[in-house]
Amino acid sequence: MLRTLVSKVREWIAVEDPEDRIEGSGEPIMSPKNRRSPEAQRMLRESRELEEHHERRDEP
Repeated sequence: MLRTLVSKVREWIAVEDPEDRIEGSGEPIMSPKNRRSPEAQRMLRESRELEEHHERRDEP
């Protein structure tokens, strides 16, 4: 009985299979409040530029 209970609890709290998860675009999710913020747009643009710069450095 205890073994069955523990088994049921493990199933209940188990993490979903990663293969069944929905994959996103990788873009950050912003709240509607910050979506229109010029500062938030600037920060996103700078992070994209830094990422592109690092990707170019990694290429042979």
